[in-house]
Amino acid sequence: MNAMKWTIRVASWGVLMAAMLLLVIGYVHSRCVKPSVPTQTTLPVLGNVPAFALTEHTGQPITLNNLLGKIWVTNFFFTTCRSICPIMQDNMKEVQKAFAGNPQVQIVSFTVDPERDTVTVLRDYASRKGAIPGKWLFVTGEKKAIYRLARQGFKLAADDVPEELQGTRHDFIHSEKFVLVDAQGRIRGYYSGLDMEQVHRLIEDAQKLLREEGVQ
Repeated sequence: MNAMKWTIRVASWGVLMAAMLLLVIGYVHSRCVKPSVPTQTTLPVLGNVPAFALTEHTGQPITLNNLLGKIWVTNFFFTTCRSICPIMQDNMKEVQKAFAGNPQVQIVSFTVDPERDTVTVLRDYASRKGAIPGKWLFVTGEKKAIYRLARQGFKLAADDVPEELQGTRHDFIHSEKFVLVDAQGRIRGYYSGLDMEQVHRLIEDAQKLLREEGVQ
C-alpha cells in the first residue's frame, strides 16, 4: 500500500514539474518573440490630379503628362509673400536635398499670384532659392486655371468664395500644405510645409512610393 502511495506521489510531482516546465518555456518564448504589429505599407489614394496646361519658370509649357511617371511634391505660394511662404520654401529645400540625385522625384511650386509672378520673376526667384535646374519647377499661368487646379484638383482651399469671384483679383488662396503625388498622378498625402517633422514624414512617404515603383 505504501508503495502504491509513493508511486502516486511521484507521478503527481512529475506532472506538476512538467506543467511548471511548460509554463517557463511559454514565458521565455513570449519574452523572446516580439508581437507582430501590422504596418501600412501602402499610402492611401486621396484623389487624382486633373489635367492642366501652364508655364514653368524656364518659359517651357508644363502639363500633367510631363509629370506622369514621376513622384512629385507640390505646393502653392507667391514670391512676395512675407508670412508662411518663406518658411515653406525653405523647408521645401529639405525635400530637394533629400532627392537631389534622384531624377524620379520632381518638385513643383505653383504661384497663386500669376499676375505678378511672371516667368521672369519666377526665374529670378528660382535662382535665389537655389533650385536645382530641372528638379524644382516654379509654375505660372492663367489665374483661373491655377485656382481651379488648387481647389478642384488638390482640394486645398477651404475658403468659400462665390463662383463669380473665383479666379479674379478678389480671389486669393493661401495654403501651407505640401502635397505628395505618385507616378500615376494620384494624391497620396498632405503635409504641413511649416512643420519640419511632417516634412520629414513626407520624405519618408516619397521613399515608400519609390520602392513601390521599384525605382529607388
